[in-house]
Amino acid sequence: MQNDLVFRTGLAKRALGWLVCLGAVVGLVAVIYGIFTHPEAQTPPELASGVVIGVFLIGLIWTGIAIQNIRWSIEDENIVYHGVFKKKTIPLSTLAGFGQFTVIVTIFPFLHVDFFDHQPKHIARLPISLSDWPKAEAWLAARLRYVVNDGSHILPKLRFADTPKK
Repeated sequence: MQNDLVFRTGLAKRALGWLVCLGAVVGLVAVIYGIFTHPEAQTPPELASGVVIGVFLIGLIWTGIAIQNIRWSIEDENIVYHGVFKKKTIPLSTLAGFGQFTVIVTIFPFLHVDFFDHQPKHIARLPISLSDWPKAEAWLAARLRYVVNDGSHILPKLRFADTPKK
């Protein structure tokens, strides 16, 4: 059974995905145009580097498309992460807590939800939009505990919010 709790990446991250995808398409077209308009001026090492650059740009195109299709949903008592080629299921019984992780690039916040087990040990980080965060937080807070990081992202000191500091 699938309910209406489906969460996607935020608008800023999707716009970044489109920017990466379209920029890579323009770069790929430029490399192909350069190779086919002047074939007599190309040496074998230049052709090989053109192929390597083309493969790299195709990877960037795939990454931009992948950012558009990433979503996760809550189905029954599972969190289901839908990637481009994979679908990962995380049972709620293995989770004990959640937290919010925000990365700010220039002025655009990229919001993620972190899931933790009973240790608390990090299990998954899933993207979410700013508009979906209150709905997801309310649903998760009813079932899981908050996890607080008293350290930093490099040296985390994770604890559940209801556990006193040591």
